Amino acid sequence: MSRTIVFVLPSLVGGGAEFVTKMWAQEVAARGDRVEVVLLRSREGEPTIDGVSIKPLASAGAGRAGEMKALRDYLSSTKPDVAIGMMTRANFQLLSVVRSLPRRQRPKVVISERNIPFAEAHHSALHVFVRDTAYRRLYSKADAFIAISHPVGAVFQYAARLKRERVWVIPNPAIAKSGIELPADPAPVKGSVTLVVPARVVAKKRPLLAIEIADRLAADVDVSVQYFGVGELSDTVGAVERDYPIELMGRIENWFDHIPANGVVLLPSAVEGFGNVLPEAAARGVPSVVGSTAFGSADAIVPGVTGYFARADSVDEYVDAVRRAVELPRAAPEGWLHEFSAENSVELLLRLVDSLK
Repeated sequence: MSRTIVFVLPSLVGGGAEFVTKMWAQEVAARGDRVEVVLLRSREGEPTIDGVSIKPLASAGAGRAGEMKALRDYLSSTKPDVAIGMMTRANFQLLSVVRSLPRRQRPKVVISERNIPFAEAHHSALHVFVRDTAYRRLYSKADAFIAISHPVGAVFQYAARLKRERVWVIPNPAIAKSGIELPADPAPVKGSVTLVVPARVVAKKRPLLAIEIADRLAADVDVSVQYFGVGELSDTVGAVERDYPIELMGRIENWFDHIPANGVVLLPSAVEGFGNVLPEAAARGVPSVVGSTAFGSADAIVPGVTGYFARADSVDEYVDAVRRAVELPRAAPEGWLHEFSAENSVELLLRLVDSLK
């Protein structure tokens, strides 16, 4: 007997959470459940998903109160079996609305977190206090919690006082787009390296750190830097002048098909919940470097196989990791990469849903 499963988030336009929602919703629907994606606000340009109904709720400008009223009306009339919140804001609103419903009308609620907000340093003390209080008061009311990675699960279990048996670590379907495909000649190019930075060009991704790393490497190898992404710092990066090439490639959906033969993927982020681009790079046999102190990427690299960690947050450690990554064989560990397939990710998601009583 099929169930009705709804995914709740602000919009399907954006980054990682939106991509995962599309992959999960499409695959779950293909396996026979009725699936709807509920968007907290209506906006133009939302994508479609095969076999999935998409329901925009409040109009733009309705505010949080309008969104929550629309969500309450939707849940009251539709009565889904399971509702899955896909982002922090959606989690807060979904849990608040469900608690206001009569018990017999409440769906099972699953919430999902894809980052480590506690490691971000740019929020005010008041913001942090309100946010962390909401985590403790609301998140423990969920029937299950999905973490994108083990570090995310660990910090939220502590910070939100979650019961261990309600926490599921479900890998992202990170290679759903890329598949596994090695180049015809996977041998690295000796004596040169292109640092490939596949991330939004924004402050918390630290795009200028890639140039500091390239400056150090330029002393003994031919180096270049490519950015796949756009953001508030695009003009700043574009204005940097060096003797080596710096290219802003823009946002390219299948960026992994454009990595040069001498590429090493570099993710210099201050914080990561996982880093989809790391398994995507591995699926092309391209080594990666990411900082240990980004924390969430612990599940996204196999050190010495798919890349290396910069073990401290310093240019020296990043440079050392890049130099070692250049020497890695260009190979794709298929067994490990299968963990990040859509099939495996959805299989685990449905096991979670089946476990809800």
